Amino acid sequence: MSKTETLLAKLCRKPTPADFRYSDLKKIMNHFGYVESTKGATSGSRVKFYHPITGDAIQLHKPHPGDIMVKGSVESVVVFLKEHGHI
Repeated sequence: MSKTETLLAKLCRKPTPADFRYSDLKKIMNHFGYVESTKGATSGSRVKFYHPITGDAIQLHKPHPGDIMVKGSVESVVVFLKEHGHI
């Protein structure tokens, strides 16, 4: 199993993992061709992952001060990836 497959399995695990890292989400999204974007200095913790070809996008709050995502954001990403046929 590749690193990305392992991360995807963890992302989709039930119950939703409470220890999923934002850095791991970036790896998964990059694997599917998504690019991370912030809207400048005033965007705060908001971040958007968009696909430059399809235009699909999801907006999230980047965790702070640590790297661990909240469960609601993890669940939103799973739904988004399923809706767009990635998982």
